Amino acid sequence: MNKNTFWPDASRAGAIIGLVSMTMSILGILLPSIEFVVSLVSFVATIYLLFYFTRRRSLLYIKEGFTFVQSMGFIAATAIFAGIIMGAYQIVASNFLFTEHFEQSLDTLMEAYAKVGTLDNKTLESVQELSRMYMFSPIPVLFTQIISCLLSYCFYGLFISIGTKREADIFLSNTDDEE
Repeated sequence: MNKNTFWPDASRAGAIIGLVSMTMSILGILLPSIEFVVSLVSFVATIYLLFYFTRRRSLLYIKEGFTFVQSMGFIAATAIFAGIIMGAYQIVASNFLFTEHFEQSLDTLMEAYAKVGTLDNKTLESVQELSRMYMFSPIPVLFTQIISCLLSYCFYGLFISIGTKREADIFLSNTDDEE
């Protein structure tokens, strides 16, 4: 791994994290009795993998240092690629693989809105149509997943970057000047 591979490294990390999240999502849908445990494992795995890949990237910058901003930039780039993977998965899952599951989720959401009673029937129909579009239409799903990953991973990155930033090694830079 060298320093000039920022985008390939971010895309590889994002793809791996996205595939792990996708696998956990499928497992949660197929085994609803352990969905909470699967969600917890997915959360921990995501944070661990973000830390692992960012730490690997920071080790390339021993001499010049790896700043908090560089760490956050790498995490944000990783999040974009993970969001693309998750968006593609959700498009396929909601429209082809697990349509019944997503329909049931939409019905549950609409029942909750109806029980609250603050929306009239016309507004409730509009909300249902809009929710259906955001749950089943490819472009909104893709953008929603990218933005969701970007926001959540950057939040995690605030803490991860504290552990992965590194100061420049002053002894290595002095020896290079003398030679």
